[in-house]
Amino acid sequence: METIPRALQIALPKGQSAFLWGPRKTGKTTYLKQKYPDGIWYDFLQTDLYMEITKAPYLLREQLLSQSSKVLRNPVILDEVQKVPGVMDGK
Repeated sequence: METIPRALQIALPKGQSAFLWGPRKTGKTTYLKQKYPDGIWYDFLQTDLYMEITKAPYLLREQLLSQSSKVLRNPVILDEVQKVPGVMDGK
């Protein structure tokens, strides 16, 4: 499969969040994997992760808080986050 070069360039301010919206199968995940290869990934299409975080959304926060400051310098990417809306409900 051929990868089309993207004109999109994301420069996230430190400590900020953003949503990457777009139609299905247009390369959003591929773009993010190329742009942020060292990012902390949560792919909610993985059934076990989906079930774990759906039942207890606070686990995401706890998992992130247990990471070193060096690891947390990288973006946290919540792929398919719309499937687990509880993780976006506050602190």
